[in-house]
Amino acid sequence: MSDGAYGISSANAPTASASPAPSTQPPDLGDVGTWASAAGHDWLVLADPDPEQLLLAAYFDYGLVDEPPARLDAAARLCGALRAELQRPIEVGVGEVSVPEVALELEPSMLGVRIRGRRAAVLGAWTHLGELFARPDLPSNAPLLPRQVNAWDRDLATHAGVTAMNLADMPIHGPDGEAGRLLSHELLAHLDPRRGEVRHVFITNDPALVGVGWTADPPAAAPPTRPAVYLDRRPALVLCPPDDGVVLSATATPGADAYVAGFVMQSLIAGPLDRLGMQARLGYEYIPLRDAFYCCFALNTNDGRLGGKEVMAVHDAVVAHPRPVHDTLIERALELYGPSETVDNALRLRTSGRAGNVQPTADGVRRALAEIRASVHLPLRDETEPLAEQAGYLLWKHIDEPEDDFTLLHDGPQHRRDDGHPDAIKLTAHQIQAHQFKWEQRGLTRRWLPARSAGFRWVDSTRLVMACYDPSDQYLELIDDRLRTVNLYWDEVAAHPQLRAELERRGIWRLPRGTFGLIQ
Repeated sequence: MSDGAYGISSANAPTASASPAPSTQPPDLGDVGTWASAAGHDWLVLADPDPEQLLLAAYFDYGLVDEPPARLDAAARLCGALRAELQRPIEVGVGEVSVPEVALELEPSMLGVRIRGRRAAVLGAWTHLGELFARPDLPSNAPLLPRQVNAWDRDLATHAGVTAMNLADMPIHGPDGEAGRLLSHELLAHLDPRRGEVRHVFITNDPALVGVGWTADPPAAAPPTRPAVYLDRRPALVLCPPDDGVVLSATATPGADAYVAGFVMQSLIAGPLDRLGMQARLGYEYIPLRDAFYCCFALNTNDGRLGGKEVMAVHDAVVAHPRPVHDTLIERALELYGPSETVDNALRLRTSGRAGNVQPTADGVRRALAEIRASVHLPLRDETEPLAEQAGYLLWKHIDEPEDDFTLLHDGPQHRRDDGHPDAIKLTAHQIQAHQFKWEQRGLTRRWLPARSAGFRWVDSTRLVMACYDPSDQYLELIDDRLRTVNLYWDEVAAHPQLRAELERRGIWRLPRGTFGLIQ
């Protein structure tokens, strides 16, 4: 069993007993669809019958936020392999084949398999999906599902820790080959609805297919509702590269009201940005998590005009001293909410076992907007940092840079290959610090000596989550639970036995491993 396995064994195999009904009632869908239950499984029956295009789908309460560094790429590899396996041509008549349309959706807190097409082809692929759950056997050479890139990965780590969700921007990949295929097989078996280990919802547009095929087998147990895993949501200041163009992020209670409130917030932020000539490039990224609706507002491109001063101007106008929000603004945002958004919110709530509304109201949007304003995270800048003392914002910040206390790894700049190599590494009780210096010649011997610090990085060595190796440049990048990183070049570590011994004592070789390189 691989590191971080799901504990799948023969003892978890399906039994003949149906699981009890979920404790929360399914959200009302109105005319969009209805809910049904068969053999202990939830079904969402969409009110869009199409005799030519049958739909069958399965959604699971598992996503990128649930994938730890030790299992990086397992879900993306699984999705790529399932797509390749399920959209094979299926015989639908004598000498006639059809290829179903298969879509895999891998989101922060949900994984979906959708099969649409001619009836015989969809039913054939659905049967094959049930066989794969029971006996995972997937191709090893299928391309991985592309990663979802986020606007502010470090901020997401403050809410949900370091997972595959916020490692997407980094060019690292997890185990591949047979090891990667094993991880995908373990995950597929873990998701099997008949095991009762993961909450799930089936979808169809044909009521007659509720309980079709292998879905008539009841779960072995009632699938559990995942506990909350998200961290402190108080207002905070978080490190963010200036080029990312992030204005602010926030969270609210999941549901339709929060979704609409995000559009209202976007309009409010656009006001002060419009006066700065940047409103047209403002984007609204929302990430529905189980216990928090996360939204981030950032410029699509930052030409350097958005700095700390501009972020504070937006904060003062929208958060610190907001004007009353007109009813017409909320009404326009409500008009953006339609049947597809209703189904999406209902599916997320039911799949995760959470209660919530799927039909937004003006009062609900105002409450969600108040939650957003009360949970704002801002990029840490010189202009925003005073909010830590003035308004009690949490400060997710690097420690102060040490002055003269360091351990040199080199005698002079001629030993440096490039700017990525640290000139010095210092180990403290809880940190691994890497330094770079500006060098100058001093003394009668004109020896090269460090004049002043030119850069400083550190990780908390008691909270490391991953070690990533670059085989071409031969360096190891250590990542801690706040997405801080330090690079250690192997030839330099090898040349200093005491340094290597101390790193080994801190357990860096026991960390989950990733590899730098192109994602498959």
